[in-house]
Amino acid sequence: MMAESIERANMKRLTLTSHFEMKQEKLRREEEKKRQEKEEARKKLVSEDVAVNGSENMNVETSDQVLLDKGKAAVVFDPDPLVLKLQEDLAAQKTEQELLKEEVRHLTESQNHVLS
Repeated sequence: MMAESIERANMKRLTLTSHFEMKQEKLRREEEKKRQEKEEARKKLVSEDVAVNGSENMNVETSDQVLLDKGKAAVVFDPDPLVLKLQEDLAAQKTEQELLKEEVRHLTESQNHVLS
């Protein structure tokens, strides 16, 4: 009787849930766990860095970021000549494509007249 119970317990039970969905859920949980572990490791490294370098390093980084942000707002770049040429070529291609579309439309209309 005990042997029968153990044998029945070892048998695969049929369920209404898809095994594929269960595998996907398991994979999703594993990926989430790995992501959380990476996030915790990153936070640990950041906290160790702050402990080693102190808050002085953070003040320097934020002030540098403020300076960079201010500099970005004031500077206006002239586009590279290559970029300007590519933009002109793109505009020329677009107009040529429109002309080709118009020509194809005229040809199909004339073919329709010939076939009619």
